[in-house]
Amino acid sequence: MGVRLSEGEITVMTMAGRYGAGAAGLAVLVTLLGCGAGAKGRTSSDPRPATPRQVLERAVKRLGAVTTYQASVSFSTRVNGRSDHLDGEVAGRPKDQAMQLDVPYTVGDDLDEAMGDVGSTQVLLGGRLYVEDLNLIQVLHKPWIGIAIGDLTPTDPIMGLVATMHQTDPLPQARMFTASKDVRAVGQETVGGTSTTHYQGTFALGDALNRLDATDRAEAQAINEPYGDTVNFDVWIDGRQLIRQIGLVNRDGTKRRLNVTMNYSTFDTPVTITAPPPKDVKNLNDPKDIPA
Repeated sequence: MGVRLSEGEITVMTMAGRYGAGAAGLAVLVTLLGCGAGAKGRTSSDPRPATPRQVLERAVKRLGAVTTYQASVSFSTRVNGRSDHLDGEVAGRPKDQAMQLDVPYTVGDDLDEAMGDVGSTQVLLGGRLYVEDLNLIQVLHKPWIGIAIGDLTPTDPIMGLVATMHQTDPLPQARMFTASKDVRAVGQETVGGTSTTHYQGTFALGDALNRLDATDRAEAQAINEPYGDTVNFDVWIDGRQLIRQIGLVNRDGTKRRLNVTMNYSTFDTPVTITAPPPKDVKNLNDPKDIPA
């Protein structure tokens, strides 16, 4: 059944339709102009720039999903006038806590001691620490020693080595950085061919340690506490929220100083970390049997 309209009714409806469409269009235009004026050129779809603290928190989240990493590391210490320096290459698999640290040599103030240093390799795997040092052949007639780290006390010197190895993991470092109250962006820089943003700040060691689990907290405290309560840090983070470089300086006046630099070359690429052949390992059941 059709509906017939008179000419007057058609005219009224057509005008109403035009006014309705005009009002709707004006409303859209006002909305767009209002958003533009209020945001000073920013549209509602533009993301707000992340604050440095937010960037660090995102880095923590991203690093929590990392399966492997590789880095060049450098540790320098000065204690009561004596200086020591160590350079190495590290590979890590956080999920099973496997790590390998290759140290070609160390340098100290004692020249004779440095000349006798032939370098070493440390492997953490399956709750055991393996250390390769060719000097061991003269003492144990095997190039490697192996020891269950679960048998060691926290104050054992070997646990200091384990703690140092664990400091190369970028995740606990990033967690400590989030304790900073003055972190700021320095600028854009390229690290190892990767574009990054450089951030700089300080953190109170006590506040930073509270952001770690019990094991990481004890190790970070043992490494950092002798050098002071305030740590200066620089960190370079790429567009994927991955840390590409870390620089740490911790000093207690002029007598104690710790400098750490870590450059991360790869993430989530396969790494090979294996135990040495059993025939080359002298397993030590008592930490006191470890040669000096």
